[in-house]
Amino acid sequence: MTGKIIPLNDNSAYSWFSEPRAIICGDNLIAGSVRAVDTFRGGQNDPAWGSVEISVCDLNNGHVSHKVLHPYFDQDDHDDPSFLPLPDGRLIAVYSKHGIERKAYVRISEPNDPLKWSDAIVVETPGKEARAFSGDNVTYSNLFRFPDGRIYDFYRGFGYDPNYMFSDDDGKTWTYGGRILEGKTGYGPYAKYAYDGDGTVHIICTEDHPRNFDNSLYHGMIRDGQIFDSFGKPLAKLSTNTNANIKAWELTRIFQGDANNVAWMNDIKLDRDHRPYVTFSVQKDGAGLPKGEGGFDHRFCYARFDGTKWNVHEIAYAGTRLYRGEDDYTGLAALDPADPDVVYISTDANPTTGAPLISATDNHRHHELFVGRTTDRGATWTWRPLTTNSAMDNIRPIVLRWHDKPVLVFLRGQYFNNRGQWTTTLSAMILPR
Repeated sequence: MTGKIIPLNDNSAYSWFSEPRAIICGDNLIAGSVRAVDTFRGGQNDPAWGSVEISVCDLNNGHVSHKVLHPYFDQDDHDDPSFLPLPDGRLIAVYSKHGIERKAYVRISEPNDPLKWSDAIVVETPGKEARAFSGDNVTYSNLFRFPDGRIYDFYRGFGYDPNYMFSDDDGKTWTYGGRILEGKTGYGPYAKYAYDGDGTVHIICTEDHPRNFDNSLYHGMIRDGQIFDSFGKPLAKLSTNTNANIKAWELTRIFQGDANNVAWMNDIKLDRDHRPYVTFSVQKDGAGLPKGEGGFDHRFCYARFDGTKWNVHEIAYAGTRLYRGEDDYTGLAALDPADPDVVYISTDANPTTGAPLISATDNHRHHELFVGRTTDRGATWTWRPLTTNSAMDNIRPIVLRWHDKPVLVFLRGQYFNNRGQWTTTLSAMILPR
């Protein structure tokens, strides 16, 4: 199966702010996604529109099974579930609608059977009366299990800011924790997280959505009820209510943004010393332009913390925006969780020169997947293509490890926007060691 593209689901997409969106349990790859309302193939409506779905792939033979976790849920790729394995072989899946209500939905699988799930447990979160795409509605879930057995879900909620809740009974009941950070007026900080397995959660964030603000990028840590900067200096107590005790820009700044350098995070992982390494994109051409007129020159950057400072490098051309209206959206980059010297990117430009990638198959420009490697902690990179001359885009990579082999999960097809307009196939590729 090595190197072969494995279709996991024929009509699927996901966003990248819920984690983990895909996991490997034993020899099974388990990935979540949302089905589009219309496949755009002859204009026929998909009868399973808006369903939250799970694909289970036996990595030994490529056999794929499917489970509809929640039929006709909501037409948006932000509704993809995040997963958490439990010690007894069960899985927890948490998902929500995209900013429509203050509810999170929790399901628990049967032991060692990712195709059999409980009924949904509906968790109400704090906030004002729900109002579509505003207010204190829930989006994104990021799940971590601490050494004492407590499960945390870091999600976007009250104030459209990062919040958290927790469960002490393996996901059956949940208690609201508090509001983690506050950002600029608008959408608030966008955040991604990484967990060290020993009680420390690392967070990277922006001030706001990049369509609203010329974002910088920040890092901090959450441990023992406090928020720390990158160097371990305590900054504030972790809030236990809806009043955040700290602003996003009080954390350690990784990258200074401006009108010609608007940051948007892609991924964060931790190395063997539990130090963070990060990849993010920077829009270079949007200064002074109205929404929809920029986004034709993005760069991927890599940042790694060495214990005394953040070392930041521009590493590749990220190409053009994914679609009009979200000028900061790229094909994304993903970090190898086992090797901080390896990055996977999706770009429609040559990573080194920036020249457009024109496919010999259809003479159109497409996003292709590349793997990059550094031998000097991120200062210089060599790039190798994983897909070439495609007749479609290859976007939003996720990197997992199976028996020390990298497993790449990605979307393959056409992506028009997050609200049900895509023809992407959820796909996987097992790569050599």
